[in-house]
Amino acid sequence: MADEEVRDLMAHIANAMYGGGTIEGVRRRLARYVPADVLDRALVAYDIQTRRIRDLRDPASLKDPKRLTDPWYAGPQPEDVFWPALHQRLTASGLSDGALTSIDTASTKVVEMLPRSSDEQISARGLVLGFVQSGKTTNFMAVAAKLCDVRYRLIIVLSGITDNLRSQTQQRLEQMLVGDAHGRWHLLTGSTSDFDADRRNAANLLGNPDHRLLAVVKKNPYRLRRLTAFLDQAGSVLQDCPILVIDDEADQASIDVGSRRRQSVINNLIRRILAKPKVAYVAYTATPFANLLIDPTVPDDLYPANFIVDLPRPEGYFGAETIFGRDLLAHEEDGADEGLDVIRDVPDDEIHEVQPPRGRDGVDGWHPTMSASLAAALRWFILATAARRSRDGHASDSTMLVHTSMRAAAHQRLALCVGDHLEILTKELRGDDADAWEQLHSDWLAEAERLPAQLMGLDPVAWQDLSPHILPVLDDVRVVIDNYQSDDRLAYGDAPVTAVAIGGNTLARGLTLEGLVCSYFVRAASAYDTLLQMGRWFGYRPGYQDLPRIWMTADLASWFLDLATVEAEIRQQIRRYEDEHLSPLQLAVKIRKHPALAVTSAAKMRAGITVKNSYSCQIAQTIKFHHHDADWLQHNIDAADRLLRRAAAASGVTESPARAGRRVLQDVPVREVVTFLGEYRFHERSPQLRPGALRDYIAKQNRHGALRTWNIVIVEQAQNRLGWMELGGRGVNLINRSRLCTPDSYADIKSLVSTWDRVADLAAPAAEIRARIGTDKVTDEQLRIHRDGQLGPVGLLCLYPISRDSVDETHRQGRYPRTSLDAVRHVIGVGLFFPEAWGPEEQDYVSVDLSDIAPPPDEVDALDIEALDAEDERVGEKGGTGRARG
Repeated sequence: MADEEVRDLMAHIANAMYGGGTIEGVRRRLARYVPADVLDRALVAYDIQTRRIRDLRDPASLKDPKRLTDPWYAGPQPEDVFWPALHQRLTASGLSDGALTSIDTASTKVVEMLPRSSDEQISARGLVLGFVQSGKTTNFMAVAAKLCDVRYRLIIVLSGITDNLRSQTQQRLEQMLVGDAHGRWHLLTGSTSDFDADRRNAANLLGNPDHRLLAVVKKNPYRLRRLTAFLDQAGSVLQDCPILVIDDEADQASIDVGSRRRQSVINNLIRRILAKPKVAYVAYTATPFANLLIDPTVPDDLYPANFIVDLPRPEGYFGAETIFGRDLLAHEEDGADEGLDVIRDVPDDEIHEVQPPRGRDGVDGWHPTMSASLAAALRWFILATAARRSRDGHASDSTMLVHTSMRAAAHQRLALCVGDHLEILTKELRGDDADAWEQLHSDWLAEAERLPAQLMGLDPVAWQDLSPHILPVLDDVRVVIDNYQSDDRLAYGDAPVTAVAIGGNTLARGLTLEGLVCSYFVRAASAYDTLLQMGRWFGYRPGYQDLPRIWMTADLASWFLDLATVEAEIRQQIRRYEDEHLSPLQLAVKIRKHPALAVTSAAKMRAGITVKNSYSCQIAQTIKFHHHDADWLQHNIDAADRLLRRAAAASGVTESPARAGRRVLQDVPVREVVTFLGEYRFHERSPQLRPGALRDYIAKQNRHGALRTWNIVIVEQAQNRLGWMELGGRGVNLINRSRLCTPDSYADIKSLVSTWDRVADLAAPAAEIRARIGTDKVTDEQLRIHRDGQLGPVGLLCLYPISRDSVDETHRQGRYPRTSLDAVRHVIGVGLFFPEAWGPEEQDYVSVDLSDIAPPPDEVDALDIEALDAEDERVGEKGGTGRARG
């Protein structure tokens, strides 16, 4: 009974906190009615729950560290209304328990990073990165439901730029989010009606705390102006009306592509909405390239300054990596995915048969013909649809996408060609044409062998079971033109649809093609986001994972493989930056450039700068350790000891004085460093410190004459204050590095090196180096340039002997509270300081420049380390005493 009482009380505490209370205020108010021990347990439970949510590792995220001091969201509570109702409907729709858990966890993490509804002002900018056709709508419905439970009142969904996508989104939200709870929801838009609410009712509608309002609005100037006028009319009511703006397909239309002097209209209208007193903005997209390149120096624009969340790839999802494979990333050592055998070639010499010539008048004299590849794709569509009917025992939605041009006239002509071909094929099969039936039989056997059903966990379909369904499929199939001129648009309803959909831009973003089993795609694109969004074949194929096929040119297939690599690299960076505790305003995500494709349109890349992504000029440092694994720690101590002994014995190596009274082993052959990198065990959550990637970079630099020799310094304290250990045949004094207070099973010290370690192998004291550089407050870049000028392309490896008894000497409360290291052995940290690269670097990236609005990412913690080391520096340069003996 006591546990149930604690749970009920915890829910009461959560409700009070959502309403603007404080922990101390809640404690004072409840202390008169609740036994002290029960109250304490409930408050502790609330604190643990909110911090557990804040520290969720999956999905990965970058977030504003200021949010770390004020966790507020305790997750769904027993008295919640909107999330439980949505959860029930999602369960009824057939979602698996695993998928529901993933949606619950991911949406909870997004909610936690938004301001609570009771905050006096709400102004947040976030980005949620999903996959094309992966269920982003379900995620933002869950976020909306949970925010409604914590008193957000108005949900605005900005849904693409086409009527059919807006209508599809409206219907989905009415079905799943609203359901039959119309008494709790007030709909400002309908499935056939975009925003047109009477602004005279704005104050009444928005002023009722029991109302939850929903508007699904097309990103169209007319509709957005009506929405802003509606909000303007509400006046002071908005001071107490928390609003969530969900920007679906956020890279489309929302970005400011106006001139330097004038904003684009839609971006201006969105920012007018966000300027209201209490508005949180969350952008959703699978192609975040433009969003990550918004100018972060414009304070009221849409750059995701507060958080970026990378949704995990859902179970059973077929994305670019699954279908096309991808290349190995820079810091990976395991084999990359090779993709599925589902891509079929469209020869270049057939393109003119299905695609009109370029130019405004290219369609006029063009008449399509049935190419061999398009005929093969149509046959497969019939076969795959028949196989699904045989396997399922009934008909269901089945679609083929034909996307060869964006011109409406080309769609009309190609549709006539496809319709004629299907009519001829039907007559041949009804007349028992042996060649026609044999061709289908041969196609089925060949395709079933190339991607066996058993490989996808499904039972194979025999020809004799499939063939009786072929003529019924041909009777049902219809050719649909879906473009801005067509009246007979692609629509799914109660009756199963079997359709060959021919279209362009209206089929190229957001719209879900149900039961898509065949795609014929030769449409060229010039940018990452445009090309990826055209891939309507991404998504879920439950029960027919073995059947989807895609016809495209070899160039397009290679581009999609490249884009799968770009996608994986962006997600890898987010995970790496999360591990390094960086926010979106501390380190920008870098997007790999492509020789044949732009990252996004030029207008969306105005704030982008070209950067290199390599170890050039970088510091690679170990900050995570298995501090309770004695064997792991001892292994690294032994590896460091062997390195120092080998280096000291190597030909040409000298030992000389360095800064702060330390010693440096100079001109150590690169082979000794490479051997050490193979022996030292880096923590698995350190993606920038993969030994293979480090060795590959060093080898490439060696070929250009750089990094052939290294200097090695043991970064020890000048005085024996924390104990000592033996390394390389002599005693070294231990240093202090406390760890973060996190629930992880490993120790995260957040930062190992200090700024001045960049020049640890120089003999000159800090004062002299400052004088040469010409400033009292030097940066890592200034020190790097100074060292490169002194030593050239020589690498620097620093070893950090860390006391297992390290304690928190800063006693700093705030963003990153710390505690004692509490390791079972002393710890060896490693810092690798790279000079500027010699020779060409293979890969360019585009990113935004954060240098004017954020300190270097390690500066905050580096200040702590330098404060700890300042006295050591002073004592060391004066020839301090108390050194370890060895």
